[in-house]
Amino acid sequence: MSFNLVSDEKASKAAEEYAEQLHEIYKHECYGTQKKESCHTLAEFYMSVERNITKAKELYHYTCYELDLPESCFALGNLYLTQKKHKDPEKAVSLFHRACDKGSPGACNNAGLTYQNGIKGSTIQKDIYKAIEMFSKSCELGHPNGCFNLSVIYLTGKDGIPKDLPKAFELSQKSCNMMHPWACANISRMYAIGDGVEKNPQEAEKYKRLAKKHSGQEIKI
Repeated sequence: MSFNLVSDEKASKAAEEYAEQLHEIYKHECYGTQKKESCHTLAEFYMSVERNITKAKELYHYTCYELDLPESCFALGNLYLTQKKHKDPEKAVSLFHRACDKGSPGACNNAGLTYQNGIKGSTIQKDIYKAIEMFSKSCELGHPNGCFNLSVIYLTGKDGIPKDLPKAFELSQKSCNMMHPWACANISRMYAIGDGVEKNPQEAEKYKRLAKKHSGQEIKI
């Protein structure tokens, strides 16, 4: 097999030039006209392309607090949660709440996850009731993971929360309708064994197919 190195180099250079052009456009729109979406995209550029976490953090902070963009608050929260050098779980959760209150469903879901498990070495303790509250907000805002995570709590009945199979089924169906594969898989299993719903092999097979379709791969049910 032969490779056209000249063409590959040209393509790589063209991609770099295009990225730089976009960089300049977003810089102009952010710092020139304070277009909040462009500031957020520029911060993502610093994060994922330049790998400059400090610059990304500063711009996320500006776009979150000065331009009041919820998705930048959410992204800054994720940065504080996942980047070792900048890790600050308390700030992360505070930002998730700020973004959630302003309508970011992903931030509500992440807040729920932090409360569901707690964070070692921080003041964020496990609190299943807060987790339920945040997952509920996420689900209401149309986030498939929020609905799914809430459904699992009622499906398993752990941490002092009693099982509520009808509620688990309802939430799983809502999440499945938003193409969450594991929610569809759970519905399939519930129909297959008659758990919280009347046994129905045809519906079980239907949701099994949906689970596979939404996952793009085989799911064992």
